Amino acid sequence: MILTERDQIRFGDAVIDFEVRRSTRRHKTLQLSVGPEGVCVAVPAATPPDEIHGFVRKKARWIMDRLAAARAVPCPSEMPGSLPFLGRDLSVVVGNGVVPDVDVRFRPWELQVFLPLEMSEDEAAHNIRDAIREWYWLRALEHVSTSVERWWPELGRGAKPEVLIGDQRKRWGSCAADGALRFNWRLVMLEPRLLDYVVVHELAHLTERNHGPAFWELVAEVLPDAAERKAALHSVEGKLPL
Repeated sequence: MILTERDQIRFGDAVIDFEVRRSTRRHKTLQLSVGPEGVCVAVPAATPPDEIHGFVRKKARWIMDRLAAARAVPCPSEMPGSLPFLGRDLSVVVGNGVVPDVDVRFRPWELQVFLPLEMSEDEAAHNIRDAIREWYWLRALEHVSTSVERWWPELGRGAKPEVLIGDQRKRWGSCAADGALRFNWRLVMLEPRLLDYVVVHELAHLTERNHGPAFWELVAEVLPDAAERKAALHSVEGKLPL
C-alpha cells in the first residue's frame, strides 16, 4: 500500500516542494528521485517528517541542479504550439527533464514533452515529432478499440477482428475483404462523434460491402445524424497537422 502527501523545505531563498510516497513494503531506505513530474521521496510508512526533511535537505543542492536543468526550452519552430485531441486544443510544452529518452506526458489540456538533458537542438525537432506521433498512435488504438467495442453488438459480423492503426493519408478507415479493420491514427484528433462515425462506417461494410443505398440506410439506422457527421468529417479533411 502506498500513501502520498505533499511537503516542502526551504533551502536558502528557495523552496523545494516534493511528494512523499509512504509504502508499507519499504522497510529501511529512503529514496529520492527528480523526474518530469517533480521531486519524489519514497520512504517507509512510519518515517517521521523530521527524518524526511533532513534527508531532502542533505540532497538539496543536487535537487536544485536537477530542477534548474529541467527548465523549459523553446518548441521547435516547425512544431505547432498546440495540437487537436478529441476535438479540443492541446497545448504543446517542451522542456528538459531527467529522462533517458523523449518522454511525452498528458495533463488536461497540455501535452508535456521532456527531452534528455544531453539531447542537442538538432536532434530535438525530429525526436519530438516522432514521440508525439507515437503518443497519438497509442491513444488512437485505445479510443478506436473502445468505439469498436461499443458498436460491435449492432454491426459486428463473424469473429471480432483485430483493430489496426495506420498512417493513411487519404482514408480515415478501411474494411478489408477478410473483415480486418484499419483506421487512421489522426482520428483521435477529431471529436469523439466523428471517430464513432468512421467506426460505424467501417463496421457497416461487414454487412454491405459497397456504398449503395442499403449501406447508407444501415449507417443511418445506427446513427440518425450520420449525414451531419459525414459533412463535419469532410470539413476537416486535409487540415490536420502532423
